[in-house]
This record gives sequence, C-alpha cells and structure tokens, in this order.
Amino acid sequence: MKPEVFGKQGPTLTENEKIIFDILAKEESMGLSELKSQAGLSGKQWDKGIKGLTKNGVAKVTKNEEGLFVEVV
Repeated sequence: MKPEVFGKQGPTLTENEKIIFDILAKEESMGLSELKSQAGLSGKQWDKGIKGLTKNGVAKVTKNEEGLFVEVV
C-alpha cells in the first residue's frame, strides 16, 4: 500500500543549494556576483548549487542591462 502524501512537496535540495536558497529567499532577487560572494562556496560548489536550483525550477537567472540577477521562482 502506498503512503499518503499530504500537500505539495518541493524538490530535495543539497547542502550547497540550501545555502544559496536561504540567502536568496530573504531578498527574492539579487545580483549573481553578490549572491555568490555571500554564499562563500568554491567555484565548483557554486556551479553545482545554482544549476541544481535552476534545474528544479526554484531559481531563475536573468540578464538585463545592469547585469546578471538571480530570483526565486
């Protein structure tokens, strides 16, 4: 018998994705370079974390005249 699932469950995030998401959730939208520096992750950890968030539809990276921005979806 299948267990009952109540409510909508979000994607399971890795530790690096959680770090990035927690910072981003407070601001909802911020510059990519600022978010990267606040996260304090290495380049490889940052790449995996932000790619995981965008792949799961949690965050979106956009580019405009002012630069690159990351926002919560």
